[in-house]
Amino acid sequence: MRKISFVFSVGAISMLALMLSSCGSDSTTTTTKKGSWDKKADFGGITRGNAVGFVIENKAYVVGGYNADGNKRLNDMWQYDATANSWIKKADFPGTARSQAVAFVIGGKGYVGTGLDDASNKLKDFYEYNPATNQWTKIADFADGTSFGARYGCVAFSVSNRGFVGAGYNGNAQSDLWEYLPGTNTWVQRASLSAKRVNAAAFVIDNAAYVIGGTNNNTTVKNVEKYVPAADAAGAWEQKAQLTQRDKNGNTITQPLSRDFAGTFTIDGMGYVTTGSVGGAAFGDTWQYDPATDLWVEYYSLSKEASSRDGAVTFAIGKFGYITTGRAGSSRFDDTWVFDPLGDEGTNGNGL
Repeated sequence: MRKISFVFSVGAISMLALMLSSCGSDSTTTTTKKGSWDKKADFGGITRGNAVGFVIENKAYVVGGYNADGNKRLNDMWQYDATANSWIKKADFPGTARSQAVAFVIGGKGYVGTGLDDASNKLKDFYEYNPATNQWTKIADFADGTSFGARYGCVAFSVSNRGFVGAGYNGNAQSDLWEYLPGTNTWVQRASLSAKRVNAAAFVIDNAAYVIGGTNNNTTVKNVEKYVPAADAAGAWEQKAQLTQRDKNGNTITQPLSRDFAGTFTIDGMGYVTTGSVGGAAFGDTWQYDPATDLWVEYYSLSKEASSRDGAVTFAIGKFGYITTGRAGSSRFDDTWVFDPLGDEGTNGNGL
């Protein structure tokens, strides 16, 4: 049973206030924040950062990444069953081992591609995974194999059973967007983002994707863009409130800092952003985005329970968000945590 409230005595609140300190963009406050982070089964493979993940039928899949101890990219894949709280090794990714790839889902199949290999080559190959057969199949290279298709640090998302990949770095930061059409095994270019971005993140609410963060010219991109695909058309981008911590009148408002390598997921029509970094400084803060109001609310920080990090794999299953793996400086992680937006700060909010 979820607990909706948690009562502190005045003395306990005072003591808690003395213990809190600011870390990254986590704020120091005597006000308890909603939500909870709780430990789950450690990731089944070795520690890594900048892996990629996707969810099919309430099972999460984590592919590849970079292991600092072995100084190598990886091509293994692991499946997480949230009900059993267990990891199972699945068929290895058949392409070159890589990090900073992207993934999306169409019709119950996962798609993984692009990224960076051990020789720092930018990649454009893409593969389809069928969970029913536990098999991979090579598909058309990203952007139909054009010379500018090889890249890493892209952003990808699935909207209305359609898969999109864009932005990233191919020698320069990019803003283009492409849709994969499985029926013809081709990529079709769609309306570009308004800003070039490398290592941005996205979450999907209803029939729209929201892209945030990333870097261009060593500066974090502060605008938040909403993409609404349209049938047989390029789709349209809409600008939302920028992450400047100011409203249009210059008044201070509560917002997350824009960042690289953020983790995102969606629960009950709300978008969530957690972790990430700016200038190599890793964060653990967690924020909820309400598409109806275009406003942000800060939730309980992962860094109160675990290491701040970037380059983690995040996903939602049911009414919970999850984070696993990631990096902070030279450290790589294999822990897994579950986020309950209805939990109480510092308590086992989901009862697991």
